[in-house]
Amino acid sequence: MRKCGFVAVLGETNAGKSTLINQLVGTKVSIVSRKVQTTLSKILGIAIHGESQIIFIDTPGFSKNKHSKNLEKIAWDSFRESEEILFVVDVCKRKIDTSVALLQKIHAAKKISLVMNKVDLIHKPKLLEIAEIFSQVRSFENIFMVSSLIGSGTDKILTYLAEAVPDGEWLYEEDKIVDSSFEEYTSEITREHIYHRLHQEIPYRCVVKTENYQNQPDGSVKITQNIYVENKAQKIIFLGHNGGKIKAIGEASRKELTSLLNRKVHLFLHILIDNKACKNNHTK
Repeated sequence: MRKCGFVAVLGETNAGKSTLINQLVGTKVSIVSRKVQTTLSKILGIAIHGESQIIFIDTPGFSKNKHSKNLEKIAWDSFRESEEILFVVDVCKRKIDTSVALLQKIHAAKKISLVMNKVDLIHKPKLLEIAEIFSQVRSFENIFMVSSLIGSGTDKILTYLAEAVPDGEWLYEEDKIVDSSFEEYTSEITREHIYHRLHQEIPYRCVVKTENYQNQPDGSVKITQNIYVENKAQKIIFLGHNGGKIKAIGEASRKELTSLLNRKVHLFLHILIDNKACKNNHTK
């Protein structure tokens, strides 16, 4: 009998939630970045395991910044419609007070599994100490110790969730990897590479939009994207010396899109100054 259900992935900013989902689904579905708070909208990743379809809701992390109220609302909305919850903790983080406080907000009736991430970077006695602290806050369905970046331990999570989700027909076609439009999906890939290269220089108020795409006769696809920044100073940073930075961003994004879409990609990036577009993207 087929099974299908929603699973929310909650935790502090940069705990490794998006990386975990990427491992469970097997295809990149959400931005993975060194910079905090890069998942700005709900994205569903879909995993098929045996007769089960598991729909992951990758929520924004919880952090203290001026946009956090809107991001936190998105996270809690995602949480409410899920049958199961994966609560992800970065075991390398010095302070876990925020994670403990967040865990205490979740209703006791919710089924939660604790995912202790980045366990390859810390000694076992410390891991057990952290697990004990969280176990004193509430009981868990499971405690998984994983390293999402290399995929260690994630198979056990998938096996558990495949059994845990309720009986029911699948909601999505088997080949659907992400519940986002082509424009949103391709824009997020470029946005990731922007943050990887400019994470110390560019604030969150830059917006990437795929304006159009055209399938070519040779099977390739031409994608045109606009990158909106707030002012001329930011545009100069994006360009770099002789346009070197934007060329590097475009090349990295093009290579990844070619791999993900399994066909040749012609990517054209344009940097535009539009303060209103940047602000609107964070006040929706």
